[in-house]
Amino acid sequence: MATSKKTQGEPVSPRIVSRLGTAFEQLEESIRERAYHIFRQREPQGGDSTSDWLQAQMQLLNPMELEVKEQKKTLVVEGTLQGFSPKEIEIEVGGDQLRVFGSHTGPASSGASGGKESSYFFQSLSLPCEVDADKCTAKLHKNGKLKITLPRVAPEK
Repeated sequence: MATSKKTQGEPVSPRIVSRLGTAFEQLEESIRERAYHIFRQREPQGGDSTSDWLQAQMQLLNPMELEVKEQKKTLVVEGTLQGFSPKEIEIEVGGDQLRVFGSHTGPASSGASGGKESSYFFQSLSLPCEVDADKCTAKLHKNGKLKITLPRVAPEK
């Protein structure tokens, strides 16, 4: 598991975990509740459960694009995150799957005194090959650029 070190001018590391945590489960529950609310508000013939779920996700999740760059011995995955700190980001790696999740709670942008606003992102992607989850590293730079380095599993000889 990566640890966070904070030194002047150096990037800091988000957590690499074997299973996404409690905040992710809370987000799933929020999406479930929002999808149910959408279902209750629409006309009976006006949609389906999948479109309700996708609409709820769009309302609750911030978009995040990840770019995979293949190198000889590693895969490098990069994306840009604004407003998140390393401790608010979790990365799950398993076989040929990568999941990146973030949860941030801060002051409400509406200016309401004492109000809190939550912001989430989640991205899951299939990797082009199997990677060694134990040797993965991640860095979040001050400009918001997230860089995840995933060593390829060496083919058996």
